Amino acid sequence: MKKYFNIAGPCNPDEHYMILSESRCRGITNLIEQKQYFVIHAARQSGKTTLLLDLTRKLNDEGRYHALYCSLESAQGITLRISPKMKSVSCMPSTPKRPVRYFLPK
Repeated sequence: MKKYFNIAGPCNPDEHYMILSESRCRGITNLIEQKQYFVIHAARQSGKTTLLLDLTRKLNDEGRYHALYCSLESAQGITLRISPKMKSVSCMPSTPKRPVRYFLPK
């Protein structure tokens, strides 16, 4: 299949024209190594999801980190009664020793 410019959803470098992830992830990986927070803020359909998927893949391939991509977009309209214990992210250890499902409600 011939490459084309993708205008909907994450890009795949084998199918779509795109900027290589190495140039886009460089600054972010420096922040991660320094244990700093960062925010990805940009207009709609500007490559945020593609960037995060590339970053997740890169971090996992290097083997120094275990990265997990999770989209909460489908939960935008959901309202739940959440217990005070679940509202606090401090219950999660900085180095996960248990699977993610441990922190989910039963």
